[in-house]
Amino acid sequence: MSIAAFNTGNNPLYLVLGMLLSLILLSGFLSELTLKDLEVSRQLPSRIFAGQPVLVGLTLVNRKRRLPSFSLQVRERIEGLKRTDWPSSYVLRLDPGAKLDTFYQHTFPRRGVWQLQGFEIATSFPFELFRKAVAIEEPQAVIVFPQPAPVQGLLLWEHFSGSSQLRPQPGQEGDYLGLRPYRPQDDVRSVHWKISAKRDQLVVRELERPRSQAIVLCFENRWQPRGESPEAHRNKLERAVERCAGILTYLIREGYPVALATLQTRTAFGADLPHLDWLLALLAQLTFVGDPQLGSQGPSNSPTGFSLTPQDRCLLLAHPPQEGEAVPGHLVEPGSLLQFIPIE
Repeated sequence: MSIAAFNTGNNPLYLVLGMLLSLILLSGFLSELTLKDLEVSRQLPSRIFAGQPVLVGLTLVNRKRRLPSFSLQVRERIEGLKRTDWPSSYVLRLDPGAKLDTFYQHTFPRRGVWQLQGFEIATSFPFELFRKAVAIEEPQAVIVFPQPAPVQGLLLWEHFSGSSQLRPQPGQEGDYLGLRPYRPQDDVRSVHWKISAKRDQLVVRELERPRSQAIVLCFENRWQPRGESPEAHRNKLERAVERCAGILTYLIREGYPVALATLQTRTAFGADLPHLDWLLALLAQLTFVGDPQLGSQGPSNSPTGFSLTPQDRCLLLAHPPQEGEAVPGHLVEPGSLLQFIPIE
């Protein structure tokens, strides 16, 4: 630097300043080239639950013909989250014309519909002096299911009168249903020894379980605080939503046809996993009648019961009665209540 200053007759400070300005311009130019012609797409899992970490796949494509991209940080822009909480993935190098699969891990803190707005791709290449970013719009709505709570204290009877019946289910008694391989928890008395000898493996008889009754789970989704703070009451209602999701999951896994009834709607019966996903999606978007965050509702617009028929058999998840009051059976048809489950 001193020799250059002596030969040109310039002050060395001017040369240092010129070199720094050249580095700044070069850094901006290379960063711009690095972020040019990049594409990003995401692959979401089929089921996302609140409070559970999920892996979201990302595919990056470099459309440049000759120049690679370096030191890329890809962030998912999620509405309602601070920028520092956006999930991200880091890619060291992406060759020209190449496609790279990566992922990020994220936990959605609560149920509901989350809006993914797109991506932010940033780089500090080449000198780590500046950080340049570009936004890519890729909007997508994500339904986050409530976390199903463990089922406790649920009483079910196998024999009810009326209503629709579902197909035969495996059990320990009843008519012959089929054969299947032996499992360690099976009773040895159920082994079919002749068939087992022919197949050279243990095979058991599977008998038909008594047919199960279709059940309507009635959820009183009403904002009804009783001396509680709004925050405490909202937390209690959210726990009730998780308990409702747990009961629905348990019933369908046990083979019961289930419908969900709230104060606003009533679903059809179903007993398969797609039906369960539909019910969980409804719970994910469920609101509470009279919630002050949604605006006031007049008494004439406030539903007082569920859409039921005399043939329905109901599990009622509702606010507990106050002292001196009876179980809120007025919410369901007389004689249809199988069990009352208090919201607590």
